[in-house]
Amino acid sequence: MKKILFLTSILALTLTSCFNKEELSTDQYNSTAVVLQAYGPQPVVRGGTLRFIGSNLDKVKTVVIPEDNQITDIQVVTAGAHSEIRVTVPKETSAPGYPKLILADGTEIVGKTQLQYSEPITIDEVTPAAYPGDEITFKGDYFNLIHEVVFEKGVVVSEDAFTKHTRYEISVIVPATAKTGKVSLGTIDESKVDPASAEGKTLLATLNLVSPEADFVVKTAEGTVVAGTYKPNAEVVINGTRLDLVKKIVLEGATLDINNTNKTKLTFAMPATAQTGTVTMVMESGVEVAAGSITSAAPAGLAVAPAPVKNGSQITITGTDLDLVTGIDLPKVSGAEFALADGKITLTVGEKAQEGNITLWLANGLNVTVPYTLVKPIITAFSDNPASAGSPVTFTGTDLDLVAKVAFVGAQEGEDVIYLDAIEVEATETTITVSVPTAAIKSNVKLILKNGEETLSADELDIDKPAGAYIGVMPDTVYNPGDMFIVDIENPDHLTGVQVDGVDVNYILGGSTLYFQIPDTAKADSQLTLVSDNGSVTYTMNIDPGTEVSYVIWSGNEDLGSWSNQPYVGEFGALTTYGAVPGDVIRFYLTGNADWWQMQIYDGNWGGQVCDPVTVSNTPDGVFELVLTQELIDKLNGLDNWGGLFVVQGEGCSITQITLTHYIPQETVIWTGSEDLGSWSNQPYIGEFGALVTYNIEPGAKVRFYITPNADWWQMQIYDGNWGGQVCDAPNAENTPDGIFDLELTQELIDKLNGLDNWGGLFVVQGEGCTVTQVSLIHIVK
Repeated sequence: MKKILFLTSILALTLTSCFNKEELSTDQYNSTAVVLQAYGPQPVVRGGTLRFIGSNLDKVKTVVIPEDNQITDIQVVTAGAHSEIRVTVPKETSAPGYPKLILADGTEIVGKTQLQYSEPITIDEVTPAAYPGDEITFKGDYFNLIHEVVFEKGVVVSEDAFTKHTRYEISVIVPATAKTGKVSLGTIDESKVDPASAEGKTLLATLNLVSPEADFVVKTAEGTVVAGTYKPNAEVVINGTRLDLVKKIVLEGATLDINNTNKTKLTFAMPATAQTGTVTMVMESGVEVAAGSITSAAPAGLAVAPAPVKNGSQITITGTDLDLVTGIDLPKVSGAEFALADGKITLTVGEKAQEGNITLWLANGLNVTVPYTLVKPIITAFSDNPASAGSPVTFTGTDLDLVAKVAFVGAQEGEDVIYLDAIEVEATETTITVSVPTAAIKSNVKLILKNGEETLSADELDIDKPAGAYIGVMPDTVYNPGDMFIVDIENPDHLTGVQVDGVDVNYILGGSTLYFQIPDTAKADSQLTLVSDNGSVTYTMNIDPGTEVSYVIWSGNEDLGSWSNQPYVGEFGALTTYGAVPGDVIRFYLTGNADWWQMQIYDGNWGGQVCDPVTVSNTPDGVFELVLTQELIDKLNGLDNWGGLFVVQGEGCSITQITLTHYIPQETVIWTGSEDLGSWSNQPYIGEFGALVTYNIEPGAKVRFYITPNADWWQMQIYDGNWGGQVCDAPNAENTPDGIFDLELTQELIDKLNGLDNWGGLFVVQGEGCTVTQVSLIHIVK
């Protein structure tokens, strides 16, 4: 039983005692101290709610109400400089006296006025449980003082909505949003009070909430779903009680709004996005009730025909429930077009598709897979075996139109073979004709397919020396664009033309000596082709075009709008085409159309941003530089041809050009001389001290030692200039046959050499049977 005397009351003003200077303040709006300004209602009902108002009361750990009722269950209504806390007054042991607030450090704040009690309101009986929409009744005395009923979580029924209101009884309809928990009778109709006004604050200070001891139980719908496997739009049934209370159904992957008037049965159509999992009913109050689980249908019993299938041909997928398929991916080909008829799926296997699993996607985001195999090209014969290097040879076989490139072996190192650059071919279904490189050796021929897969010929192709004009020994001279190229050739009587990078150049043939001027457009990997009346031979020239070369890989004028334009920019395959390496720089040229703009850069498959977003703050000159790493090069080189290397989006700017700058390693001599190492007797310091710092050397640069052998076998050891240990394995006659040894620098080695004391140089060398004549740095100059 709860009793309360309804009086027009005010909050009790307070004083403090036993305070700590760091915790308390006389400033009633102090932002850090704990201040008690008022508490109430006064008097308060036993079992009712007591409110404390002040500053930073959220720091209070214990409230003490006479006699010695230490309450730690404190409700923090608001925290900070304007705060309020509430506690429930004990029903039986409360007595008049001064309440105390105790902080974590033991500091006490004592109220100024005694807390008083009065208790005429009694609650004798209340309906213990009901469904939303049902009527419940409270019985007791002095209910004429009650003006609201408050359910759990602050769901209020105003006095105007009472279905019965007498001194002895109150009846109300349970709101749809009510939840199981505490129910209270309030002495103020809060819906009619303006809490922001001074009058409203004074009135709310007199609010008493009186509650029965037991929680009120709000009943919910109960039900069980008919378990099964469901396709989209199939009817799902739940049987149970009071299913009219259900407002939502939550499935794995879908949520449905429900308007159901049937109390014992609820039906809904299976959403296309729903997945296998639980079914949950949600009441208007937010209370969730489990109703079992269902299974979403998926294709099964899958098979592919024909097997194997040829790229460019059609396949048929059979199985059950294929009408659920919304998308199909093949290895290396996403979003393949397909058709469904008579329960079967047909689609064409694209040129780029590889062998593996076909993925069938469903509307609910799940997928199933089915494996398939592809036809492989087969070489059955060579027109000439052995074939002449530099001359054409024809392969005969089956399905050779699948081939994009052919690669010949140029060297054999143990069990490993080194392939020459692959040659693009135009193949028919039964033949491929290709010129055999002069450097090719006897081996199986590699066929590189249009989808990127590779296969080898079953038989080896033997190679004879070229029958047409060819260069016996390619000069090791480094040429610049515009230089005269002079070289002796074999079979000069067959020569009919000379090309550099596929463009004819004028030449002079004096006996077996060839003369021509290197074009100004030549680059580091320019290709020299000798055209004969019986074939052609191609070589890579040793060209130094300068310290750097830039290529325009895209130009245009794309206004990015306000994130609305998302163009593909950049030539697909540009990094491969131009031989990009780590350290090369891609530059984006941008024009701002507003005071502030931003651009984001994605890879051409929308696989993710390739760098942090670009804003006006880090590109004040309208140029953004992206330094290539090996990881980024590999990612961009591996893109499917979806329009370009990059996708850009943004606002307030236009993109007009993208360039790739390739930096060409330069040679800087840091020591020259002639140091005969004798028989381990001469140990010279060589190298310019501080050279790595001076030339801003980065990892990947090389130190090149020029060595002249004085005997059939020789060896040299390299130590750092402090004799701190060997910096690499000892080079010898076997691994420096051309008299040049390159030492690649790591960051660890750079740091070590940069930290040397000045003991004469970067390195100490010792050995036998050789002379060191020069040390150079091979590095990028930017």
